[in-house]
Amino acid sequence: MIIECAKPSDHQNLKQLWLRVFAEDQTFLEHFFATRISYQDIFVAREDGRLVSALHALPLFYHKQGKEYPTSYIVGAATYKEYRRRGIMGKLLESTRESYDHPITLFPAVRPFYEANGYFTTSSILSFTLEPGENTIPKPTVQHSFVSLDAIYRQATSRDGALLRDEEAWSFLTDGYEILSVEGGYAFISEKKAVETMVLDTEAAESMLSLLKERGIAEVHTLASSPLATLLGREKGVPIPMGMSTSEELQGVYIAEQY
Repeated sequence: MIIECAKPSDHQNLKQLWLRVFAEDQTFLEHFFATRISYQDIFVAREDGRLVSALHALPLFYHKQGKEYPTSYIVGAATYKEYRRRGIMGKLLESTRESYDHPITLFPAVRPFYEANGYFTTSSILSFTLEPGENTIPKPTVQHSFVSLDAIYRQATSRDGALLRDEEAWSFLTDGYEILSVEGGYAFISEKKAVETMVLDTEAAESMLSLLKERGIAEVHTLASSPLATLLGREKGVPIPMGMSTSEELQGVYIAEQY
């Protein structure tokens, strides 16, 4: 078994592995491989010359207490079925960790597996069940852009920190979710859930809550520090664990799934 960084000649094999393991939408797959490939940050395992496992360690940053720090964010951790349960992914994770002098982060598919490999959950969000609104006055939406979404995100997470998103990361999110935007807030909508809701003040929280109820959203996820959590009654929220890291320096830092 050989563990090493990927080569440009692995491009098609990396795509085939991702497609086989994740049954990914082809449009997403082409978008990712056109914009997020950095071969020196892809770790692969080969057996008898065949690429059998891989992970992508995307170079990113996180912010905390007014400063930005480098990190690597693991996505696409995949092993062909016939090569699983042999410790290959654990070796790739170990190689990744040893290759950088900064923390490694990820959003886990199987949390106990990553815990066994030295990762801990950095933070949680709160989930609230929304009752249908009565006599709700419709609230106007506002136009959103990468700049406006990013400004809200950074300010909303300024207290405890968060994994930062570049313009390409925002494009993956806005392509994948319906976006509801109000002045000073936004929500990502999927299957009647607001899976990420950021608001900056009470007025934005009230507008967003009204808009969510108007749209028939049944569940909303938000930060414990959010004015929306205050409005809904923080004690009623159910914690949902978020991303993980190798370093205690990221305790409290918000890490959501992204590309």
